[in-house]
Amino acid sequence: MRSHTTDDAPVTEPDTDIRTASPTERFESKVETEAPCVRRVTITVDPAHVAATRRKEGKKLGKTVRIKGFRKGKVPPHVIQERYGPLIDERTLTALVNEGYRAAVVTHGLAAVGEPAVDDVDYDPGARLSFSVDVEVMPEISLARTGGFRVERPKVSVEESDIDKILEEMRGEQAVLEPVDRAARSGDVVSVMITPADGEEDGDASKPYRFELGAGYAIPDVEKAIGGLVPGGDGVFDVTYPPDFGNEELAGATRSLHIALTDVKAKRLPDLDDEFARQVGDFDALDELRAAIREDLVKHREREAGNAVREQLVQALVDANPFEVPPGLVSRYVERVIDAPDDADPARVEEAKRSVRPAVERQVKRDLAIERLIEMKGFEAGREEVDARLQEIADRNEVSVSEVRQRLAREKQLDGVRRDIALEKVFALLEEGSEIR
Repeated sequence: MRSHTTDDAPVTEPDTDIRTASPTERFESKVETEAPCVRRVTITVDPAHVAATRRKEGKKLGKTVRIKGFRKGKVPPHVIQERYGPLIDERTLTALVNEGYRAAVVTHGLAAVGEPAVDDVDYDPGARLSFSVDVEVMPEISLARTGGFRVERPKVSVEESDIDKILEEMRGEQAVLEPVDRAARSGDVVSVMITPADGEEDGDASKPYRFELGAGYAIPDVEKAIGGLVPGGDGVFDVTYPPDFGNEELAGATRSLHIALTDVKAKRLPDLDDEFARQVGDFDALDELRAAIREDLVKHREREAGNAVREQLVQALVDANPFEVPPGLVSRYVERVIDAPDDADPARVEEAKRSVRPAVERQVKRDLAIERLIEMKGFEAGREEVDARLQEIADRNEVSVSEVRQRLAREKQLDGVRRDIALEKVFALLEEGSEIR
């Protein structure tokens, strides 16, 4: 049975709420609170509607079945009942349960999520039907407290060693590879041919590989074997694959591999001088390059510090206004995070899901709290605000506003712009009402 969901805020309900579920009085429903995010809905169907629905399902079936001696669609109702009574009852139950559940959701304003669970079905064909449904609902989030929080802003600093590290990475990108006739060392780029010595994995086909030694592209035993070879050398080595190796058949296993080192190339790094600065950018001197790197690092770390403050504020908001979240909603998010292939080991998949579930639940709570605050304060982005943001983007990229709008609409990112504006209002409110040290 498919559930019905609504974007409206959940209606505050007493522990027991009985109302007539439709103007025609076909359904009567009672809602009881089983848990903060679980409602038990008991539904009774008017006997006349049960009988009418069963007749309707019988007629629908009679139009499609073929019975020897009768033309299609002309089978007498009593024959259909005799031949297909259980099937008619099954279809009647499905139709009435779905209809009754949808009516209860609308009548009681249930913000239902996930698939409902049906039980306690009491059915007398054509005469009586009652059943119960356990349904998860969105939590009621009041957010009584939205300020007065104390959070720490991470200190932002950039050391000379941080700049040196960036410069070394840039030198590596500009390096020239030169062939060498010696054993491979960490940092060298090697070309190798690897063949399963036992023929179990890939038959006799050798596979060529080219990678930087010591950069983690190969498993440790393979790198160790290559480090003992010179260009043109080869050998057979017992290699043990790590327990977390991507191929489950090889994870933790030991295999014999024939490894031949084709060539070794060492990196010749450019000198770190003013000429290097001119080559990598619009800088006249190395000091200018270092200053630009420092500025970029400071901006990056300031953004990280701001994000850390926002994370703390949202968590403080959730902690100050505790609420439960539907387990089924969390499970759906977990499924998105752990998008395992069909042939994955079920035990490992379940372990992965268990390990990420607490973090996913925290994030779901944060997202729900933010959405509730946007709703409470009316922080949705207005048209003028969106237009102003698009103008900023257009000015920054030296294009027209219409071009920006068309591109974002084409890439379905306009909602993202509206969301960003609303989030900025949320964080501004939290920051203004809190102490940030």
